[in-house]
Amino acid sequence: MKALRVFRGLMAFLTVIPLKMGEDFLELSARFMFLFPLIGALIGFFAGFYSFFTNHFLSFLFGFLNVTFFSGSQNTLFVFLTNGLASVMTLSFMLVLTGLQHTDGLVDVGNALGIRKASVEERIEIAHAWIVTRAGALLALLVLLCTLSLIFLIKPEAIVRFLIVAEVSAKLAMVTCAWQGPSLQRGKGSIFVDSMKDRHSIYLVSLTASLFMSIMLLGLDGILAVTSGIVVGGFFIVLSKRVFGGVTGDIFGATNEIARMIALFALVW
Repeated sequence: MKALRVFRGLMAFLTVIPLKMGEDFLELSARFMFLFPLIGALIGFFAGFYSFFTNHFLSFLFGFLNVTFFSGSQNTLFVFLTNGLASVMTLSFMLVLTGLQHTDGLVDVGNALGIRKASVEERIEIAHAWIVTRAGALLALLVLLCTLSLIFLIKPEAIVRFLIVAEVSAKLAMVTCAWQGPSLQRGKGSIFVDSMKDRHSIYLVSLTASLFMSIMLLGLDGILAVTSGIVVGGFFIVLSKRVFGGVTGDIFGATNEIARMIALFALVW
């Protein structure tokens, strides 16, 4: 029963799937943060299966239109539309499934980075404000467009494996941030940092699980994707110190979005 409660708590924290949660689900999620890559694999599977189904449905639909109205002639426009629409729908599905909470963190970090001469307190204040600056919007738009382009380049038969590994890498990047990042001692982010801080054995469990899943699905390319997640996590540890003075919930969100993008880039290219 405890394993089921942990699973529900982690799914409720990382997705918008309506699950019954206890009052302590936030602390529970933080205590078992090292299992984030497993939930990431499940999210990637859902997104990949949705993308695979969508691509085949659109291929059938545009193929029918091609035969009906264009006498079955080769039409590269239909192929482009199929892949393009499937990619847009896949990214939209992922954003909706995660409740846009990671994208919101990406925007907030962009807002803070846009203020050049500001104190740590001012950056934290602008990150928590209900506004979107040009820097925040530009950063989010750039990351989402790059992610969309990379999804477009993935072959339909490989999309499930690629998205699983990309989500595993993204979640490991978040775990890496919490494992070695400094705690800000305020906000939800500090709960996760304090739960993971210097707990090397459970980080090793998270890393081993990530490598195992990724190698099983993509071999050596999976190792490259996981490594990219660790690197992105390390980068945001350094960035969090300079921008906020410690790891925040917004840093976790930005880490997830950028780590996913970098993992997909490593896999596609």
